[in-house]
Amino acid sequence: MLDDVKRVEIATALEDLAAQVVWSADVWQQCYDLVGANAEEDDLLGYVHDDLIHYTGTRLLRSAPLPKDFGPYRQEFRNVATALRARMSLADYKKSYE
Repeated sequence: MLDDVKRVEIATALEDLAAQVVWSADVWQQCYDLVGANAEEDDLLGYVHDDLIHYTGTRLLRSAPLPKDFGPYRQEFRNVATALRARMSLADYKKSYE
C-alpha cells in the first residue's frame, strides 16, 4: 500500500499534468515516473498508467501533442488525483467516475 505522503505526491503530479495548457515533456515524465514506480502498489495507479502512455498521443510529423490531443484526459487525471487523496480502491473509482 502507498503511504499518504506518496499518495499526495502522485495526486499533485496528476493535477499538475492536467493543468498544463501547453505540452510539457518534463511534467509528463515526472508524473509518468511516479505512477509507473508505484503502479504495483495500487490498482488505481496501474489503471491510469496505460492512459499516461497514450496521453502523449503524438501523431506523425509532430514532435509533441496539441492541447486538443490531451484535453480528454485532463478530467480523468483530476478524478484519479481526487480518488488517491480519498484512498479509493479501483472499484470505488469506477463506481464514482465511470
